[in-house]
Order: sequence, then C-alpha cells, then structure tokens
Amino acid sequence: MMKIGFSSLVAPGWNLNTLVTKAAEFGFDGIELRGLRGELHLPMIPELTSDPKGVRKMLADQQIELVCLGSSVTLDSKDRRVVNRKKEELTEFIELAAQLGCPFVRMFTGEVQRFDNLQATQGRIAEALASVVPLAARYDVTVLVENGSDFPGSEALWFLIDAVDHPSVKCCWNQCHAMTTGERPTNSIPRLGSKIEMVHICDAAFDPSGVLTEYTPLGEGNVEIARQIELLKGLASDKYLMFEWPKMWVDSLPNADVALPAVASYLRAHIDEKQPILSAYKGDKNAPRMRTREPISNASN
Repeated sequence: MMKIGFSSLVAPGWNLNTLVTKAAEFGFDGIELRGLRGELHLPMIPELTSDPKGVRKMLADQQIELVCLGSSVTLDSKDRRVVNRKKEELTEFIELAAQLGCPFVRMFTGEVQRFDNLQATQGRIAEALASVVPLAARYDVTVLVENGSDFPGSEALWFLIDAVDHPSVKCCWNQCHAMTTGERPTNSIPRLGSKIEMVHICDAAFDPSGVLTEYTPLGEGNVEIARQIELLKGLASDKYLMFEWPKMWVDSLPNADVALPAVASYLRAHIDEKQPILSAYKGDKNAPRMRTREPISNASN
C-alpha cells in the first residue's frame, strides 16, 4: 500500500516539531525535509544535528517517518573542483540521513553546460554519482535523482539511473516537471518502473506550449494525479507519494493548515479506490465447442 507525506517546502515557516505534529494530525505517514525555516542546507541546522537520537525519538513517538532529506546538489558541472564540492555536500546529507535514520537523500539532475550536449552531461553525472555509491551503501542510504531542468523526461532519467546501475541510486519522479515536455504518466511510470522509489506529487495548469501557468489543488490541473496513482498501484507500489509545492517561493499559495488536510483526503481516497479491471475478457474464448458424449449408463442384465 502506498504511503503519503509532504515536503517542508509546503510549510516553510514550521519548525521540525510542528511539521511532525501536523503530519500526525492530518493523517500523513511521513515527511520530507527540504530546508527548515528558510535554511536549505540541512547539515547546518542545529535542530537536526545537535541531538539526532532525540529527533528519531520524536518521530517514533508521533509514528511519523522521516522519509527524505532534499538537497540542492547537482553533479552536472564540467569543472572538477565544482563537482568535488557538490559531492562533499551530498556526502554531508548522506551522513546526516544515516544519523537520523532517514532512508533517502534527494538530488537534482541538473543542466547541460555551455558548449556541451545532453549525452556528455548524462555520462558525467553518472560517473560522479557512481563515485558516491560506496558511501551511500555503507550508510544504507539511497540517493534519489529527481527529473527536472534540462532532464525533465523519463527517458533521460532512466538512462542515468541505469548507467549507475546500483541499488543505492533510484529516482524521485516528478510528473509536473515532465509535463513541460508534454509527457504523460502513461509513458513515464511504466518506463521507469522499479527505478521509482518516491514520487513528488503536485498539480498545475499548463498552456499548450508546456509553460506552467499556475499551481492548482490536486485533481484540478493537467498533471493527471489520479492516473499516476492508478499506474503506481499497477506496479504493486508501496512507495511514498510526497506532496510538494513551492510555498517557500510562491507566497500566494494556500497555507499548509488549509492545503494539507485536503491533500491527505484526496490521496487516501485514490489510493483506497478499487483498481478497475483493465481487460476486455468475457470468458474462455477457447472453450471446447464439440458436443460431449453422454455418459454410458450401467444397464442391468
């Protein structure tokens, strides 16, 4: 059964205790930390680093999972010094995740550099990411790569995860980003399949050219949230649907106290909805058509 959570981006003013308390109150299973109260570099936040055991106890007491630490890391640069700094940052997130008992650290795909191409950038990202894999595996933390920027579609993300080819690297799928190219979940989710470890859920309206015009409540935009959930259920998915919208940067979005109860209700309803039987099967078309022989009666002599 899929689980539901939300990102701290939804409530940028809440501290950790409030995030956990509200998650329990509104019926969520977990949270993702993408910064706390304006600070995005989580390893610098004393609320997390000063007493990791206390954080773990608070989460356990509320029966809420800390699912993912969201970083701003990309490994797309052609400058080795930049890549090494980004790998150090990713390492800090992995080490913090291990201390907090958090299974995932999220990073971004990144952008194609000037005078470069998509394939070369993919190879460079995969090489840098593969060099971090031994550390992630040692700490039992999985690095999730999220599609976006110059890699919004599932094909590029599939190639990247497949190139690394290690169970400690999976993908965080964001269909809202894929919609900028017109890619529908019926293409994305079957293609990525078991490579998906977490899904960022967000709905929005797009114009015909693929430009996002506004964020919307779930089910009211063009991102086909209900269809995504149907497809994920078809994969027997027990992954997290993590609600994320950028309240930190788009202040006009509804406050978390208003948005989150509706989000939880919408996601639960679609997760619990009985899966339709997608088949035209009406019976055994190869059933025998010949008349069967009558049983021979035992005539008395």
